[in-house]
Amino acid sequence: MHRLLEQQTKRFLCNGGFLPPGWDMFLAAVDDAYASADADRKRLESSLEVMSKMLNGLRAELAERQLAEAQLEHLLSLLGTTLESTADGIMALDNGGRLVRFNQRLITMWGIPDDVTAFWEHDRMMDCICAQLGRAESFLARMDYLCRHPEEGSFDMLECLDGRQVECYSLPHPPGVDTVGRVFSFRDITERKRAEEALRREKEEQKALVRKLETAHNQLLQSEKMASIGQLAAGVAHEINNPIGYVNSNLGSLGQYVEELIRVVEAYERAEPALSTPASLEEVRALKQEMDWEYLKQDVRDLIGESAEGIARVRQIVQDLKDFSHVDRAEWQFADLHKGIDSTLNIVRNEIKYNAEVVREYGAIPQVECMVSQLNQVFMNMLVNASHAIGDGSRGTITIRTGAESDMVWVEFSDTGKGIAPENLQRIFDPFFTTKPVGKGTGLGLSLSFGIVEKHRGRIEVESETGNGATFRIWLPVTRADKEPA
Repeated sequence: MHRLLEQQTKRFLCNGGFLPPGWDMFLAAVDDAYASADADRKRLESSLEVMSKMLNGLRAELAERQLAEAQLEHLLSLLGTTLESTADGIMALDNGGRLVRFNQRLITMWGIPDDVTAFWEHDRMMDCICAQLGRAESFLARMDYLCRHPEEGSFDMLECLDGRQVECYSLPHPPGVDTVGRVFSFRDITERKRAEEALRREKEEQKALVRKLETAHNQLLQSEKMASIGQLAAGVAHEINNPIGYVNSNLGSLGQYVEELIRVVEAYERAEPALSTPASLEEVRALKQEMDWEYLKQDVRDLIGESAEGIARVRQIVQDLKDFSHVDRAEWQFADLHKGIDSTLNIVRNEIKYNAEVVREYGAIPQVECMVSQLNQVFMNMLVNASHAIGDGSRGTITIRTGAESDMVWVEFSDTGKGIAPENLQRIFDPFFTTKPVGKGTGLGLSLSFGIVEKHRGRIEVESETGNGATFRIWLPVTRADKEPA
């Protein structure tokens, strides 16, 4: 019996009441009604619970859908912003080769009217583009081919009738994506091409200018070398003329002595048949005494020795001139810098021997890959400048030192001259700058020396104080970093 019916029945019986006839059937019917109502209620509760769960699921699904729609809207906005912010004109086609998307840059680039873009009319837009191309048929055929071959990429150059140059490129279709057709990008490179052409012309002009500068530099180098050699020509001539002079004088004396020797020999020849007579012997003795025979014999030997020494000096001077200029070896080669310095010292000897003593403090250095004649020119400029810094009215010292550190060697020239003023230290390597009097220097020596050392990938360091002389240290790499001719 249903619990509610049971409670009411018990309450009624407790009051002493009796059930009327047939009441039990009524109670059974009521009990069935209660049971049926409970079952309906449970089914309703179950249905409500299921509906509540379904509603919660729908709410969650709706929230996810709203989030997805918001993300899709954001993505579409981002895509649209990206398309509009790019510098290229973008045109997207569907699988059928029809226009489905484009950006404002494409419209501006090709000057497409608003009445065409308002309705996204594919044919009219393509007509507007083709009307500006020099080879429109090739462009349309190319687009048709690429739409039918999505796996291929392209990069084409379009020539416009107004002279513009436009790049058209399209990347291959991503694998597995078939919802979108081809995407074409157009980039106007007319200004870039003009800039590249202007840059190319500028580079050609720069190359021509560099060639002119190199020619001018070589001419200046040759002029400075010729000026230096001309400046030293008198001294070199003096050095050569000295031994030539006394060789010539000795040869003159030697000629006279030979004549006298011949006379003595002739006297012996005349006296030979009668050497046993005292008169003949006395004639020979008198002649020998007249000619100072003993001195003559010794002096002939001395004259011949001096002449040989003079000729050797001339030969050495000529060899030093040859070593200095290296006219027969003007290419890059490994050379002994000490030998170059010594040859240069012999060349400038007459320039510095009257006012300076040269002290050589050579260290152990390897041979250096260089252009010997050019480095000899640098050494000559350093020595001549040091001599000029000491001056003609005094006598000083020029000290030459060498050494090596790591993969570099250094050559140092120190003098006890008047030094360099602080305001001139920054200008001494400028072309045509000189503090020497007119006719004493061209102002190109240090400038060209700087260029030669820089050409050898080296550097020049300078230390000087007014009145305390100057020191120039030249650093040079042992081998060239680049093997191309400078």
